[in-house]
Amino acid sequence: MTGEHCLVTADELETLGILRRGTAFRMAKAGLIPSYQCGVKGRGVRFRADEVLAALRRPAASEKAVPE
Repeated sequence: MTGEHCLVTADELETLGILRRGTAFRMAKAGLIPSYQCGVKGRGVRFRADEVLAALRRPAASEKAVPE
């Protein structure tokens, strides 16, 4: 990783100690952390480490914010 804004893989997130690989994919699919599709068919998933850290630092939504 050479710059603050470069895209990293889920494996690199795990190597950096930010998030486990499977958790990163699960949270990205649920829309809880930002992710980017790449590749010809858009099947590759990449992350920006600074954005993932910011998303993880956000407080969880309260029960009042969740619609019934």
